[in-house]
Amino acid sequence: MKNFSDLNIQIEHFTGKKIEIEEVVNHTIEVLDFKIEPSKYQDKGNGNRLVLQIKHEDKDRVIFTGSVILQQQCIKVKEMNGFPFKAKIEAIKPRGYKFI
Repeated sequence: MKNFSDLNIQIEHFTGKKIEIEEVVNHTIEVLDFKIEPSKYQDKGNGNRLVLQIKHEDKDRVIFTGSVILQQQCIKVKEMNGFPFKAKIEAIKPRGYKFI
């Protein structure tokens, strides 16, 4: 019988405590990685959610958001091979976020 460790199965997993996006608004963060997946709130935004792997105050953190603008910005940064990068997240009215 095989040992699980011999199978070399790797699972994509973000690390760190989940925090609310409001905790990092207007603070410089390091954006390390992201993924976009279906949201459980399909009627909001584009039906997807963005999962951000960040470093904030030297700690790994994870943020979930439905922000379509942040999703689009992450896709563009990936196309430019720009990960990781530093940014601030700005709240925009009525309820949204963008990198600055």
